[in-house]
Amino acid sequence: MLSLSGVRVAYGRIEAVRGVDLTVGAGEFVGVVGSNGAGKTSLMRAIAGVVRPAGGTIRFDGADVTGRKSHEMVARGLAMVPEGRMVFADQTVRDNLILGSYTRIGRDDPGIAADMDKVLGLFPRLAERIDQLAGTLSGGEQQMLAIARGLLSRPKLLVIDELSLGLAPKILDLLFPVLTALNREGLSILLVEQMASYALSVTARTYVMENGRVILEGASAQVAADPRVLDAYLGRRDAA
Repeated sequence: MLSLSGVRVAYGRIEAVRGVDLTVGAGEFVGVVGSNGAGKTSLMRAIAGVVRPAGGTIRFDGADVTGRKSHEMVARGLAMVPEGRMVFADQTVRDNLILGSYTRIGRDDPGIAADMDKVLGLFPRLAERIDQLAGTLSGGEQQMLAIARGLLSRPKLLVIDELSLGLAPKILDLLFPVLTALNREGLSILLVEQMASYALSVTARTYVMENGRVILEGASAQVAADPRVLDAYLGRRDAA
């Protein structure tokens, strides 16, 4: 579904991502973890077409999409839930969802209506606040809206950047089961998460980034048992 080879991202002379290789298979749930400044968000922005890579190749769904713009990536089936939610605060919940489906409007109106019903079923709080301005929602509700908005484009791959940012654990306990259920239905998901314990508990494979590079990758259970991860990200050392 997604394949990165030697991807680099630079802001002037500062190289934020340094030659990253990464893959997400069809129907896979893959995580990327690391501390602040590791390059995770810059990598996701390159994948989603928000920034142009300084080097390397990005392939999506069998095509070379290196340097494609974000609206082109959405049309191809890649949707990103950005760090910080970035909902349209002065628009209603309903309008935010409709904006998420903009590539389908006029071509798949019955499908949009069906998907609207589905996401409101996944997030009943949004159904209760459908005509409320998005800027008046709580942080958790805005994250629900950001995910639902991404789903309205009917993506093949959903990229989620820092799901847990600013959210209470009880909200995360609502969100992660929804993502797991979507993945079981066949949706490919790439999850970037600073709270490694959450990401490692739901993903099949995980990449660990540090200083713009991938320093470790593998099955999530194996990554979780690595002493470096135990010490740096999970807050405990290997008992051995």
